[in-house]
Amino acid sequence: MLLTPETYHSPEARAAYISSSDVKLAMRCEAMWAAQDKGLYQRPEGTAAFAYGHLFEEALCGNAEAYIAEHPELTVTRGARKGELYAEYVGAIDLAAAVRRSPFLAGLVDRCRKQVILIGELCGLPVRVMMDLVDEDGSIYDIKSARDFRRAWDDDRQEYMDWWAVWKYPVQLWVYREIARQNGLTVPNVGLIAGSKSNMDIQAIRFSEETMTAAQADAEYTIRRMADIRNGAKPDECGRCEWCLSQKKIDNFEVI
Repeated sequence: MLLTPETYHSPEARAAYISSSDVKLAMRCEAMWAAQDKGLYQRPEGTAAFAYGHLFEEALCGNAEAYIAEHPELTVTRGARKGELYAEYVGAIDLAAAVRRSPFLAGLVDRCRKQVILIGELCGLPVRVMMDLVDEDGSIYDIKSARDFRRAWDDDRQEYMDWWAVWKYPVQLWVYREIARQNGLTVPNVGLIAGSKSNMDIQAIRFSEETMTAAQADAEYTIRRMADIRNGAKPDECGRCEWCLSQKKIDNFEVI
């Protein structure tokens, strides 16, 4: 099927290709991903954080006015403030301005191709990617808004980790890089351009080859498991996510 920014997230696209989001979900809980893959579970979308992140990205790329016009749900509908952004979204505009305050980052964003869609295959599964920024040399950068840049608890690994590791962004960018290379790009660098919602801090992170090698091992193992699950293997349950809790049954008392 033809993938465009409008069709990339469609049910048809999701049925035809896995994405880096699917890989990260399966890393969190195979059972939740398997339920979603079968249409038994749908992750909630359209949250304020989701909208904030998209507005931050569009504002950073110079498209804030058009994006707001296309999403009237972001603005007040009545009263003296009619047409103005709701308070929870104003910070996205300010955060984009904080990034663009650095000529280095503003110049990079302006020269990059935006929302580049490619398809390929990993471990036997068809994959689609939509990359925020692709530089002239093929480098790939993702735009992210984070709550903050402090280390956070990772339920999967049961330890505190860097914020970008908790959200598995190296795995996401490894998937992007491999699909881009399959399509003829060199991709010398991958990284993040990020802003903190809590204090307007900004970061520009390039992931080292050591980090990407670790991400490759995690991603390939997970994608092979996803292929096995599609072929009938039983998915592992994390026991903590919303899907596992929705399926939980007790048939005896736990002795403590």
